[in-house]
Amino acid sequence: TTPAQELITWRLPRSVFSPQFLLLLLLPCPVFSQHLLHSVRHLQLFLYPALFSLIMSAWAIDGRSSESSEREREQRPRFPWGRLPSIGPAAVVNPFDNPHVIGPRQALIMVLMIPAFVIRSILMLLALAFGHFWVKLALLGVKDPLLRPFSQWRRALLWPVRLTVRFIMFLVGYYWIPVKGRCAPREVSPIIVSNHISFVEPLYIFYAHLPVIISAKENLSLPLVGSLLQALQIISVDRTSPTSKHATAIQIKRRAIDNCWPHVALFPEGTTTNGSALISFKTGAFSPCLPVQPMVVSYKNVNPAWVDESPFLILFFLMTQPANFMEVEYLPVVIPTKNELKDPHLYAERVRRIMAQALNLPWTDHTFLDAKLATIAAKLHQPRGLSLIEFARMEKLFHLDFETAKEYLEKFSAMDTTHSGLLRVDQFISALGLPWTPLTQEVFHLFDKSDKGFIKFQEFVAGLAFLSKHTAFSETVAAAFHACDKDGDGKLSQTELKKSLMTAFPDIPISQTQKIFHSLDLDHDGAISWGEFSSFLGRNPEYLAVIMTAYPELLKDKKI
Repeated sequence: TTPAQELITWRLPRSVFSPQFLLLLLLPCPVFSQHLLHSVRHLQLFLYPALFSLIMSAWAIDGRSSESSEREREQRPRFPWGRLPSIGPAAVVNPFDNPHVIGPRQALIMVLMIPAFVIRSILMLLALAFGHFWVKLALLGVKDPLLRPFSQWRRALLWPVRLTVRFIMFLVGYYWIPVKGRCAPREVSPIIVSNHISFVEPLYIFYAHLPVIISAKENLSLPLVGSLLQALQIISVDRTSPTSKHATAIQIKRRAIDNCWPHVALFPEGTTTNGSALISFKTGAFSPCLPVQPMVVSYKNVNPAWVDESPFLILFFLMTQPANFMEVEYLPVVIPTKNELKDPHLYAERVRRIMAQALNLPWTDHTFLDAKLATIAAKLHQPRGLSLIEFARMEKLFHLDFETAKEYLEKFSAMDTTHSGLLRVDQFISALGLPWTPLTQEVFHLFDKSDKGFIKFQEFVAGLAFLSKHTAFSETVAAAFHACDKDGDGKLSQTELKKSLMTAFPDIPISQTQKIFHSLDLDHDGAISWGEFSSFLGRNPEYLAVIMTAYPELLKDKKI
């Protein structure tokens, strides 16, 4: 055989680094390949073991490095309050990310569909006028439509409105809607729960069930929409009232147990998502402890997700498509167990898992408050995706409220000068205004538990919330104040604060101690009162972490 034929009969090379692959490039030169053929085979005997040894050495070095890092973490002094509770793995999806990406082909289709969009828009306006007429007719003579259920003949007057809504969905491109399963009778399951992606699901539910839904009280005053909501006999929510949540739960239960009312249809996620996951469920649909029927909606060609865009833009996007496809599936009725009767959260979680499995989606601990934080993050030029903290998890672990999380986000954004969404150790220590020492690095590692060298916003929130919500927080702040107050006059002078800082940081510049003093002395009277001291640490608990790391026996010694 020729050298070329012998080369071809070798096993195909597994990599471009294989000597066979290099020789294949030299096949046009048979003389060269003939002389080197056997040399290369001998070279393989040396090269492959050498490469293998090199790779194994790298793995061994990496393993020793990991073991060394682990030993370093174990050898670090333990924080006086112990380790932060685990916040679990971060979500792998962002349910509030905008899914609408228009490519050249999609843009061309939309341009070609402009004439159809104009015709559809005219027909939609006529349909809205027709539906509004029948809504007004059905409400004629009704003084307060939100108190008592409509009679059968009055509900019959709303049938033309239901057909109008289905016609509007037809104009939007949903010509045929496949439905799997059946909706259970109201006597079997008075409550329907659905995932929420867009305004399309409420339209379908209105057409299919004419149910009772929940809506904000201010929506009742909107033109056209207000009349339609009255015809639906909604459960109105007053977002400005602190008792509204409790009143809403009572109304849901009252209408669910009374068969004179239609189905109660709820979206337990409480907001729209892009459909990549099911976020945390509110318990309003489950607190009555009645059977519920899950309904899941999925979309095929176009995702109509309403996350951070105008609904009119999404409507335009849908109406400039030749056709849109959605699918509705009614899942089996879910009945609460004995444990779930005592705890509606367990009931909500079981239903959420059932719906997520039917949709083949993950479930996360995000809530509507995460979406609000992402909006604020965008205004602060922070990455929206990295600003999500899975609020339901933080509420459960630290009883975190939205206003506190908003303050933490503003603090994080001020520290993260590059607006990358990742706070490095040098940025963290620089923002504290303290020297780079093992002590300040140790405070950083309190947040950066995995030694990545940076902190995500979720870790930042967890660290601050752990400190500020700890049961020993007030006692420790008081101990720190009294330890710094050398003369016991109930105030901290500039000299007292400087001595306390220099005890922990001998190399701290005098100018920096003055800057820290002025940030605490809010009334500029030349002394830090107890109120100013405790208020500052309440807003900036990371400084209390510095004090506790420097003086772990603070509560025992009482002197700095």
